[in-house]
Amino acid sequence: MEIPKLSDAKLKKTDKNKQKKNTASRRKLGDLLVETGLLPPEKLTEALSIQRQTGKRLGQILMEMEIISEDEMAFALAMQLKIPFIDLNGYELQSEVVDAIPEEVSRKFVCIPVALKENILDVAMADPLDLNMIKDLQFITGYSIQPAISTPSQIVEALQEHYHPEKTIGEVANEFGGEELMEFLPEGEVEEEEQVDEVLEVGHDSPFVKMVDLIIKNAIKKGASDVHIEAQENQVRVRNRVDGVLQDSIKLPKWTQPIIISRIKVLGGMDISERRLPQDGRIRVRAKNVAVDLRVSTLPTYYGEKAVIRILNKESTFLSLDDLGLSKNNLETVRKFIYQPQGMILITGPTGSGKTSTLYACMREVRSDEVNIVTVEDPVEYELAGINQVQINEKVGLTFPYVLRSILRQDPNVIMIGEVRDVDTAEIALQASLTGHLVLSTLHTNDAPSAVTRLVDIGMPPYLIASSVVGVIAQRLVRTICPECKEEYVPKRDQLDRLNLNKDELPFKFYRGAGCSNCNNLGYKGRTVIEEVMIMGRKVRDLVQAGASSDEIRDAAMATGTTTLGISGLKKIELGITTIDEVLKAVQEKEELTSICPHCGKGVSLDFRDCPFCNKPMVPTCTECERIVQPDWVVCPFCRHDLTTES
Repeated sequence: MEIPKLSDAKLKKTDKNKQKKNTASRRKLGDLLVETGLLPPEKLTEALSIQRQTGKRLGQILMEMEIISEDEMAFALAMQLKIPFIDLNGYELQSEVVDAIPEEVSRKFVCIPVALKENILDVAMADPLDLNMIKDLQFITGYSIQPAISTPSQIVEALQEHYHPEKTIGEVANEFGGEELMEFLPEGEVEEEEQVDEVLEVGHDSPFVKMVDLIIKNAIKKGASDVHIEAQENQVRVRNRVDGVLQDSIKLPKWTQPIIISRIKVLGGMDISERRLPQDGRIRVRAKNVAVDLRVSTLPTYYGEKAVIRILNKESTFLSLDDLGLSKNNLETVRKFIYQPQGMILITGPTGSGKTSTLYACMREVRSDEVNIVTVEDPVEYELAGINQVQINEKVGLTFPYVLRSILRQDPNVIMIGEVRDVDTAEIALQASLTGHLVLSTLHTNDAPSAVTRLVDIGMPPYLIASSVVGVIAQRLVRTICPECKEEYVPKRDQLDRLNLNKDELPFKFYRGAGCSNCNNLGYKGRTVIEEVMIMGRKVRDLVQAGASSDEIRDAAMATGTTTLGISGLKKIELGITTIDEVLKAVQEKEELTSICPHCGKGVSLDFRDCPFCNKPMVPTCTECERIVQPDWVVCPFCRHDLTTES
């Protein structure tokens, strides 16, 4: 017997009847609020009138009129819809349950999972009438959704506490440890003990003063060079740059961000009311055993202002030439450079390669009562006794060329220029090196030979470069292995392949740091330099004057004894000072990478087919056709020569 089919009109009529039946069984929200005594009848009439005009939901209108609270409305809706009301204050949420719905989805729909039983997920939501939301949650989670109701503020607070737990200032301070606070001295202020003590006594009462103090103190204690205070969507992240790598320090509540930034601005002498533009400042800090200068920079970002504090620690930065980590031969060469009566010495490398530290180490080496040293810097990073330092101020016209012309009338023996940036600075510096002055400066190039071509690109004539430049030092910084957790290991195959090494025939032992409390489980402690020192000998000068390329200059320099950055890095690996990872990360250019001879273990150029030290082949070749073959091949695919007969 066939079942009669209903027409579309009858189906629609049936659905309407079901809706009417459900509506009839559900008590109206307004009547329910009046019956429970939460809403006076006259206020209900007023709210219904507003609803007819605006079309808003009755509950939203009543809360906007401040007649009932969020909690009362949620409880009334729970009674009307006959679903559970969940008070999330003090409710113990399980991490695996909350993580059933991604954070961004929970925040979008204002909901949070509270329980999971078999295939049913109980979800507390602010709007359980949103059927599309429930369908989306079922699709995302794969569970059947059982709705419950809670207030929007409780849901948002629970999500914040689960994903981004906020800590009080006291809790954060306890993580840093209670140490003696530091003295912040405004730039240029005379240190009068009574005034300083009075200011400190007042300021230390604020927890945010202590917080900024502890952030900086912790960074100095860890040997950081920079502190990053970054505003994010739900928190403030503090990171320290230690040995060139950023490390998470602490996470602060979002509400602390404007207060901490304002405190830093006050210390740096910046405008706390200006939040739309970047600002720069400087702070002097003094503690029991530490005296440092801080350079502060603020930048407006999408989630608020970010502050970066550069820590200029005089005690840890004033290194001598012996402390830089130069090889014995290169150290002797650099000393010959800086004791020349005249000429120009260039130090090259990318930002963060230690060029400034090398400059100051050179000046410390030649500093004496018989020598007049004048520097031109932007800005002056470290104050060095016995040296005349000038800071550039382009706002008043105090530029590099202007200062350099004036310096030449100050009877200097040594001139240090922070950076050669333009044609005017380069021309004056080269001319000064020809007229009886020793000039030290920096350039941003990848290697030593490229410094010459860089000066030509700026606009300097080759003959002037060849006659004035004494030598070029290219350098990088690599992290050193922690001595407390140093261990022997075998590098990965891909790393050995880049050095043309066989895993079964290693020429020397390789070491790494396993990680310990001394190095904060990083395996590295401190940094050293890998260098490339190029002497401007006769052959190199002739090539420079002839307008040769950097490749031709490099070949000539290597023939006269220059060791590349790659060879210097390999020597550090062989001595167990650093790792392959660090050297490969610092030396990325193909021209700088070096191969290790598998027979004698010495570093040679990638272009060499035979080792110049032991006369053994670096790259396997067929003796018949002399084409490159693979070590595991048994026959040459080009000439069919039997490779198994070759030794």
